Amino acid sequence: MVNQNLNQILEHFHENRLSHAFLIETNSQEQTLQELKQILKEINCEQEYKIDCNYCNLCHMIESENLPSLVIIRPDGQTIRKEQVMDLKKKFATMPIYSKFNMYLIMNAEKLNLSSANTLLKFLEEPETGILGFFLTNNKENIIDTIKSRCQIITCFYDKREGIDDLTYQLTIELMTEIHLSKDKAFLYNKDKVGSLSKDKLQKIFCEMIEVYFYYYQQIIKKLEIEKYLEVSFLKKKTPDYLMKQLNIVQRLEEELNFNVNLNMILDRLVIETR
Repeated sequence: MVNQNLNQILEHFHENRLSHAFLIETNSQEQTLQELKQILKEINCEQEYKIDCNYCNLCHMIESENLPSLVIIRPDGQTIRKEQVMDLKKKFATMPIYSKFNMYLIMNAEKLNLSSANTLLKFLEEPETGILGFFLTNNKENIIDTIKSRCQIITCFYDKREGIDDLTYQLTIELMTEIHLSKDKAFLYNKDKVGSLSKDKLQKIFCEMIEVYFYYYQQIIKKLEIEKYLEVSFLKKKTPDYLMKQLNIVQRLEEELNFNVNLNMILDRLVIETR
């Protein structure tokens, strides 16, 4: 099922008022990417859209990222280079053959440097018919203003507690409390209770922390009553900027867990960087 906030893209399409560019702030860019693919399949379908239909090859090309009119740009190292954007412009110089739209998705859009961002502005300032753009980021405040002001902004939050057991939840809350309140004792907590966990277990803790930070960020931004996660209610005194910085740190370290890294080193960095 597509996230409710993302679903408004489909609603606008069917109402013939689809924007040409979207800035999507999310706590899971990969999950958002998968759901955007689902949306693009329906938008570009020439038939009556059905999930896993067998009438054409369009859905398979979108899913495998082999559709010529779909370009997904990911950072090359620490930045998204101007050359990547230039290649995009060359590909979109002609009308699409297999789909209704030429479509581009920019992952980690905050890594557009000034040069690459300026190269993209033509798509945004003088939008051509048949081009759709999506900018994905963990924090929209890190996006260059000239891009942000020309996009429809969508916040897409996922509940990551699925599959989180009570022990993992308890460890998560205790670790966050140690980091924010005890500070110096957090290293000892890591060593005694968290350091012996498997990578999978640690990833679940990080996923839970991401949800907690994002939850408080959303509640404070929207000025809503905070009812969940009362055990770490001290976070409601923090600013949105502080919470987003914490979230970004945890997300970055969680991504590093996918590589062959020392888990105890990751835990130590978690304490150091979030302080």
